[in-house]
Amino acid sequence: MFYLVKELYYADRTALIKWGKPITGDSFASLEKGPIVSEIYDLLKNNGLEKNQIQWNDVISRGENFKISLRKEADIGVLSEREMEVLEESRKTIKGIRGSIPKWCHKHCPEWTDPGKSSVPIDPSTILRLAGKTEEEIKSIEEANDEIRLLHYMLGSR
Repeated sequence: MFYLVKELYYADRTALIKWGKPITGDSFASLEKGPIVSEIYDLLKNNGLEKNQIQWNDVISRGENFKISLRKEADIGVLSEREMEVLEESRKTIKGIRGSIPKWCHKHCPEWTDPGKSSVPIDPSTILRLAGKTEEEIKSIEEANDEIRLLHYMLGSR
């Protein structure tokens, strides 16, 4: 579970910087052990929104010691080739860390702030700013992502 949350965060962060939109569409937060994808983290803990949790539990199973497995084949057809590549790169990066993953995340994800025993939201614009994007680029990215979120909301898909 820990690896998955870190891998998905790092993939989303990479996609946001490269293309202006994350892969999962999730929000981000800083926890004591590094940044996470928030809703997916809640779903993994069985604390997601009811509708999403039912769909999640239909595909994902959480066993002992926070190990997760697929109950059935997940539909990855909605992912583009470049998204699949970033997800694989992220998996390799996180799995390849020697030493403390939280310390690595704290060092390589400068948007992370220490929330103590709580959590603090990470604004995607902070990630973009720290990656060297201009304020004009950030505004354009935010507007495009707001439109996507509105469309998902109107279609009932998120």
